[in-house]
Parts: sequence; C-alpha cells; structure tokens
Amino acid sequence: MRPLATIVAPPQNLRMSVFRLDEVVISVTGDDAKSWLQGQITADLEGLKPGESLYALVLTPKGRILADIRLVEADDGYHLLVERSLHEALLARLEQYLVMEDVELEMTSLQVAHVWGEERPGVRSERLGVSGSDLIGESLDLSGLEEVSHEMWEALRISAGVPRVGVDFGLATLPQEAGLKERAVSFSKGCYLGQEPVVMLEHRGKPPKRLIRGRLQGDTEVDQVQQGKRTVGSITSRKDLDVLALIKRKALESEIPLEVGTTTLEVVAIIGETP
Repeated sequence: MRPLATIVAPPQNLRMSVFRLDEVVISVTGDDAKSWLQGQITADLEGLKPGESLYALVLTPKGRILADIRLVEADDGYHLLVERSLHEALLARLEQYLVMEDVELEMTSLQVAHVWGEERPGVRSERLGVSGSDLIGESLDLSGLEEVSHEMWEALRISAGVPRVGVDFGLATLPQEAGLKERAVSFSKGCYLGQEPVVMLEHRGKPPKRLIRGRLQGDTEVDQVQQGKRTVGSITSRKDLDVLALIKRKALESEIPLEVGTTTLEVVAIIGETP
C-alpha cells in the first residue's frame, strides 16, 4: 500500500463560532426505551455519559447504513439527533420494529447548533475532530458567536476527513467501508438489527471498498477515479483540491497511481485508520 501523507487537522481558531445544523430531534421515551434502542443502534448505550452525545448508526437488515445519529439523555428518555433529510426514513424504520415494547417516538420542534470549544453549556460532541458542544433547544441563544457558513463547514468537514451520511456513505455502504467502526460500532454489546453482516466482515474478510481523504494534484470536474483503464471509485465530496472518495480496497493496495480526469489523486488518509 502506498504511504500516507500527513493528516491536516482542522483549524483551531473557531472557539467563538457556531454552525446551525440541519438536524431534527426525535424523542424516545417509555420504560423500554433503553433496552429497545440497544437493539436498534450499533453503539453501546452503556457508553453514553451524562452531558455527552453518543454517535451511532442505524442499519438495514443487510448491514448497510440507513442513518447516522447522535443520542443524548433527556429528562424522560433520550433525544435522537438526525439529519432532516433522513428523519422520515429513519422513523419508518424504527416504527417497523416497535411491537409490544413500551416505547414512544415523537418528533420535536427542537433546534440544534454546534459550538466549538467548551465555553457554552451544552452536550459535549466532537463533530469535526475538535472539541465542542451541541446546543439543543426550542430557541437557541447564539449571541456573541460568529455563525459559520455551510460552505466553511463543508470545507472543515472534508479537511478533517469526517464523512457525511447520504453523501459519502449510505445505503450501499457497510460501516467498515465508511471508516466508522471505531467511532460508531460496538462488538461487545448484545444483538442489534444488521449486526450479522458487520460481524462477519470483521472476522472473515476485508472491506471491499474504503473511504479515503485525498488531494487532487490539479483541477478537474471529473468524479470517477481510474487506475490504469479501470474505474476503481468515485469522489463523494470535494472542496477545491481536497476530496473524500470511495475507492476499491485492492486499488489502494496497488502501487499504480490513482487518476481523476487528467490529474492524480494523492491518498492522504484512509478514514478510520491511524497512519
């Protein structure tokens, strides 16, 4: 495998900045909320600490990623934070597996924003590789904070190598392919929906694809990644010359250069692996 270049960390000068997230909050309440959630998500709820969020995935029965979520404790249960574009599919999936459990799912009108640093009270949440807090409320007091644009958020996300659901991974992706095993998957908790394909891949094989952070060596609008005459992947996110791309594992193990259009793609890091 080709050597990896140095990972570029996101800027550290955002301590008075805030980003309004396009996320909705679903409340999960009832006497069986915790045990039922344990069977629906990939992370272990026992690891959820007061004042912190727990990052997890919700899978299809075949182990593909339907959504990524953040769970936080609420007064009467849990709050589930999910991208607005995915909440209807997620609710349908969760309600499908509610049978006799004492669990109630309800959409709320709560808003979510992310603040860098720890000066503001909120739920501790690491979104882009630096410490910060998620603010959750009916109305958010963002006075004294500079709002970050969507364009800057995307640039920081790509630079930090943080994949986005529905963009860099989704219904065609296993957690290991997206580099989310360490962040979001427990192999010691009890059973959850979609667990078997994830465990089988972990113990019996290697991910057929890997999500990488890379840098183009020149401008191009092409998304397909070539190796020789073969298409081996595609760019999923880009900001200037910095990209995220989903590449076939065997292509990453080869010494043959990766090409996008008329330029070369340098592999900076494989998401989820320590160089």
